Amino acid sequence: MSTELLLLTNVSSPIWQRSIGAYQVASHVRKFGIQSQVIDFIDLFKIDELEEIITSLISNETLSIGISTTFFSNRETKGKFISSKRNSNLIISENLRQLLLKIKKKFPKIKIMGGGANSYLLENDDLFDVVFHGYSEQSVVEWLLELKDKVPKRIYLQKNKQIIIDGKLGKFDINKLDHRWDKKDFVLEGETLPIEISRGCIFKCNFCSYPLNGKKKFDYLRDPELIKDELIYNYENFGTTNYFFTDDTFNDSTLKLELLHKAITSLPFKIKFVTYLRLDLLNAHKEQIPLLKEMGLGSSFFGIETLNHESGKCIGKGMNPETAKSFLLDLYYNHWNEEIPFTCSFIIGLPGENLESINQTYSWLTNTPFNGLWYPLYIKTNGHYKSDFDLNYSNYGYKLDSNNEWYTDIMNYKDALSLAEEFNSVGLYNENTPSSWFLFGLLSYGFNIDEIKNVKTKDFHWPSILLKRYKLFRQYKDLVIKEIQR
Repeated sequence: MSTELLLLTNVSSPIWQRSIGAYQVASHVRKFGIQSQVIDFIDLFKIDELEEIITSLISNETLSIGISTTFFSNRETKGKFISSKRNSNLIISENLRQLLLKIKKKFPKIKIMGGGANSYLLENDDLFDVVFHGYSEQSVVEWLLELKDKVPKRIYLQKNKQIIIDGKLGKFDINKLDHRWDKKDFVLEGETLPIEISRGCIFKCNFCSYPLNGKKKFDYLRDPELIKDELIYNYENFGTTNYFFTDDTFNDSTLKLELLHKAITSLPFKIKFVTYLRLDLLNAHKEQIPLLKEMGLGSSFFGIETLNHESGKCIGKGMNPETAKSFLLDLYYNHWNEEIPFTCSFIIGLPGENLESINQTYSWLTNTPFNGLWYPLYIKTNGHYKSDFDLNYSNYGYKLDSNNEWYTDIMNYKDALSLAEEFNSVGLYNENTPSSWFLFGLLSYGFNIDEIKNVKTKDFHWPSILLKRYKLFRQYKDLVIKEIQR
């Protein structure tokens, strides 16, 4: 068994979760006759195991080995966690880096490519021959076909010896996306799977640098019937009924929800899903609330960001804080009858918000049944895609120090990070109950929502959780090894 494109990926987390990006690239290139293979959970493989698998899959016919950076953390591939702190100079572990360099030496024609949400950190890293930015499945196809001399070669942006390719160069119609999980993806029976609903966001928040922001309501939306077909395929082949719906703003249009509601509720089985929702839209269009519940919403994630009105208006989230707090309580207790848990995320360090305001938000949140997740504000001037904060940080009152970290007269990045870690240590790792992605990752272990949604994080028996994760990994690894030995 050899492959022309080998993709390595993982989500570094105590829950069982896959990221859709590498699988979507693999699925798409197969439609053009390019043999592809994804190896997931690479942070759990021992390096000698990973070397055996990779060397078994590649040959002189292999065109490229790709690394997805989206959820990559600085962890050694030894089956255990080490530090996960950010390091702009290190995306992959040193032993994996040495393995790839060894492969490049033996197979000099194989190109090492990188992509994913943190692809900008790979620029100028001489391990990578090519770096793809943004949504890149079609760009990857065209580049691979060039390597096979199937199409004329283009002139790409080149820095030193490295090729830089923006995914926007490859025109891809997501409306016609007909993704299928391949048998060689080794999906496990009943695991929670990601499924792509649409791309981009109709909003353009000043702090957000995601590509395709500011789209129109029905841009980059998949055909609901193709989504339905994929749901049926997954159910028939893997018994899948739980999903991560990947959509930056799932409820950006009532008509969109109505179309999806019609497709999903016509299934011969029921599904549960988690997704991102925009609170102000849900408040303005309350007809969306029953639609979401009827089609299977099991949990949600609200990016509230701040309960300081002036800060909210500054970033493009101007919902009145008192209205937001009242609606969240009404939504949970009255509309969803305490059946649908959700996470509210907040950013520390936004313009105009001081420590007193942040502490007031934290105090309010701890007296609600909602789960809080806290982040420091990030300003990255070296990203490929940049937010307005990244581009014009001085206009918002920020300065950058010698480490390229922001500071204001009120606080700095390190203080914001420390406060976020303090809040999360109390909530996320102790007092919170499972919700959003964390909850649906746990469902892959055989739990059901009702039995765990009210259990505090600190009360979980974490050794047994990690053991369940290891057992699933062993199943996955055994399937991979069995396949390469065929």
